[in-house]
Amino acid sequence: MENYHLSDNSNVYKAEIEKAIRLLEEKEPGLICYVSEIYILQGALVIAHENSKCLLVSWTERAARELLRHLPAHRQFLCYFDEIYRGVINEYLHGTSDEIQMYQTEGMRIGDIQKRGLQTGSSKEKIIYSKKDETAAEFRQYNTLKERINSGTYIIEGMLLVERALKDGLPVEKVVYSDSMDEGSRNHIAQLCQKNECAYYRASSGLMAAMTAAHPTPEIICSVRIKVLNQKDLIITGGRNFFLVLDGISNPDNLGMVLRTADAAGVHAVILLSNSTHFLNKNAIRGARGAVGRIPIYFSSDDDELMAKLKRKEFKIFGTSAKFNSNSFYHLDYDNHNNAIVIGNESSGVRREILEQCTDYVKIPMAEGQSSLNIAVASALMMYEYVRMFY
Repeated sequence: MENYHLSDNSNVYKAEIEKAIRLLEEKEPGLICYVSEIYILQGALVIAHENSKCLLVSWTERAARELLRHLPAHRQFLCYFDEIYRGVINEYLHGTSDEIQMYQTEGMRIGDIQKRGLQTGSSKEKIIYSKKDETAAEFRQYNTLKERINSGTYIIEGMLLVERALKDGLPVEKVVYSDSMDEGSRNHIAQLCQKNECAYYRASSGLMAAMTAAHPTPEIICSVRIKVLNQKDLIITGGRNFFLVLDGISNPDNLGMVLRTADAAGVHAVILLSNSTHFLNKNAIRGARGAVGRIPIYFSSDDDELMAKLKRKEFKIFGTSAKFNSNSFYHLDYDNHNNAIVIGNESSGVRREILEQCTDYVKIPMAEGQSSLNIAVASALMMYEYVRMFY
C-alpha cells in the first residue's frame, strides 16, 4: 500500500481500508491502494496490476483528481468509478469506445497518448540553442493569457513549484532549466522527468529570459496541461460539499492568494463568477503557489443559473456583507451537507443581485476605522472557520 500519510484522526479509516484490501487480495493479488486525505479520508484508488483493473471511490472531486494522477502508465486497463465522475474520467482516460458503459471504461491515460510524440529521446536532456527553437517559441506563446486559455496549457516557474508539480503527478509536458542551475539540482529534475516521462531541456540564462516574462528570470520552468472547467461541468457529490464562490475579483494577485489559501484549507472547489479575472493570469498562477492544477476551479457563464443550481442542491449560500442583517462569522451555522461562501470584489464587495440570491448573510467584526478587509484575508477567515468546525 502506498501514499498513506494519514493523520491520527484517520486511523479508523486506515484499519478499515487495510481489512478490505486483505479480503480483496485473496481474489485479486498484488493490489495497491492510494489514499487521499484532506484533513479526513476523502477517497481511495485501488489498482490490481496483475489484472489491469482499478476502482475509484471518492467523496470529493478534488480527491478524485488527486487519485487519478496515480493511474498506471502505458497500459490498457479497466477502470470502475461513480457515475458522477464521468467527465473527470474522460479528462484522464482515453476510452476504447466513445461511450462509457455502466460506469466503467477501458483505455489508457490521455497524458500517455499525448506524450507519444515527445517520447523519442525524452529520457535524456536536450539543448535549446536558439530563440527560433520550437520549444523556445512554444514557451514564449504561453506568456499571453489568450494562448494559455486557447491551448489549455500554463507555465510554472521556480524549483519548488516545478518539483512539486512533478512529484504530484500533474500533467507536465516539458521542463526547461538554465545551465546556471547547479549540477545536483539538474540531475534531480532529470530523474523526476524520466519518472514522469516528460521531455526536459537545458538553455542558457539569456534564452531562459526570452522564454518567460518573469523577473527575475527563474532557473527552471515547465508547461502543464489543464482543462478550463465551466459551470455545466460542476460536480456536486452526495457527500459534504464546500465551495468558495468569488464575485468580481479583478486583482490577479489577490486571486492567486485566495486560491493558495483555498488549497490549504481543503476547499473542494472554487467557482469564479462571470465578472472575475481569469485564474490563468500569470500573476494569479504565481500567487497561487501550486494551487492551480491541484484544486478544481470553475468559471460561471450564467451567474443566476449557477446560484439557482446551488439552491436546488440545498446549499447554504453565505453572502459576505455588512448589510442584509448579517450575523458575525463567529456564529456561522455550517451544519449542512452543502455550503458555499461568496466573497466579493476588493472595493465594492458582492454584487447586490448576487447577495439577493444567497440564503444566509455573514460579516467579519471590525473595530472602528476600517470598513473592509483584503479579500484574501476575508476568505481565509471564512474558510478556516469551516475547517475549525468540521476538522
